[in-house]
Amino acid sequence: MAGSNFASSFIATIAVLALVVGTVDATEVMHRPSNYLGNVKYMPHGSPSSRMRRQVTRSCVGKRAGGYVNAAYFGNWDIYGRAYMPMDVPASEVTHLLYGFADVNPSTGEVILSDTYADQQKHYPNDSWNDVGNNLYGNFKQFYLMKKQNRSFKVMLSIGGWTYSQAGHFDPVVVSPTLRAKFVSSSISLLEDNGLDGIDIDYEYPNTDATATGFTALLTELRAALDAHQASKGDKVSYLLSAAVSAGSENYASLQVAQMDPVLDFWNLMAYDYAGSWSSLSGNDANLYGGDINTDSAIKWYLSQGATSTKMNMGIPIYGRSFENTNGLNDPYSGIGQGTWEAGVWDYRDLPLLGAQVVEDLTTVSSYSYDSKKKELISYDTPNIVQAKAKYILQYNLAGAMFWEVSADATGSKSLIGTTAGVFGKLDQTQNHLDYPGSQFANMAAGMPDN
Repeated sequence: MAGSNFASSFIATIAVLALVVGTVDATEVMHRPSNYLGNVKYMPHGSPSSRMRRQVTRSCVGKRAGGYVNAAYFGNWDIYGRAYMPMDVPASEVTHLLYGFADVNPSTGEVILSDTYADQQKHYPNDSWNDVGNNLYGNFKQFYLMKKQNRSFKVMLSIGGWTYSQAGHFDPVVVSPTLRAKFVSSSISLLEDNGLDGIDIDYEYPNTDATATGFTALLTELRAALDAHQASKGDKVSYLLSAAVSAGSENYASLQVAQMDPVLDFWNLMAYDYAGSWSSLSGNDANLYGGDINTDSAIKWYLSQGATSTKMNMGIPIYGRSFENTNGLNDPYSGIGQGTWEAGVWDYRDLPLLGAQVVEDLTTVSSYSYDSKKKELISYDTPNIVQAKAKYILQYNLAGAMFWEVSADATGSKSLIGTTAGVFGKLDQTQNHLDYPGSQFANMAAGMPDN
């Protein structure tokens, strides 16, 4: 693992002073649409500051095919108010699509889909209404068709998330061998039924000794089941397993990193939500260095505990957090403003707002916009900051990047997902799976021959 000497030289190479980019010439700001269906209950992963074995030898996913991971979360709610569809995902730039979120029944341990209409039933324009038999539609069918066209585009089911974790759906399951067994078997069934390439566990958070031990056991048992499923089908490519983990020390201190690492293909470090409505002062949302919490320190901790660097994905936010009635960064504030879909949270593609100036601090590797007339500060990552983070990923020999979440990205040269893809050069080329003969859906079992 590179140490503080690298950090110093890295900072020196990109700059030491903040850069004021300029006043925005935007002509339009997206506001909450009139047809918005309600509060988004699946918002990312909570604040890390406040809420912030079968031993197998596995090749590192980020380097397995000589390229870097460019993973992104997709929320099944994106198709509603946001009107962001599976085909809007830039599959040529996203190597792993993390589809959120499935829930878990805390009484039985069964993993269940949270929106079967969006996931399996919605008919898209290319879907027939005259098919005979039990067939798969919805987002999963669309992503499978995209996999056929983009063989290095993988789709993983993400289980959990902030809402379901905080509802206590994980805690009783991970500590029970019986409930864990149901969790594992139902996960494998969902994978086969819906044409998926792996499982991502977003458990927020196993921060006691008992839940951390149970979480390690769950991952180990999932790994064994995924490998057995691969062997039973004769697949040449393994099924993937990842875990979303916190950058806040109070939430990662109990993790059994050395025992988890061998069974994981990669770690998704939730390196954001460092400041927000819960904070006493305005602050950076995802600074690489400096402050009470930062990404560099979290990465170093995981690596020091036994995480493999080439399995570590640095999380990058595709949104901004706002602070109103403030004189600037690290200053008192009053209110958090409207946001794009919920109070205080702006889609990246809407930023910067009209009249705001953008400040990029290349010492902390962070950025924000500030409107001196409105006294509004919004902390978010610009393409320049994401480019610097991508270079850090290269320097540290990490697996790649992970984004929350894809629907909020811009297009063209402003795209953050495109920015990391450009810096990485070669993306992970590991092939996806297309063979699901055990699916309960006739069209999936047949490989969608009519599409």
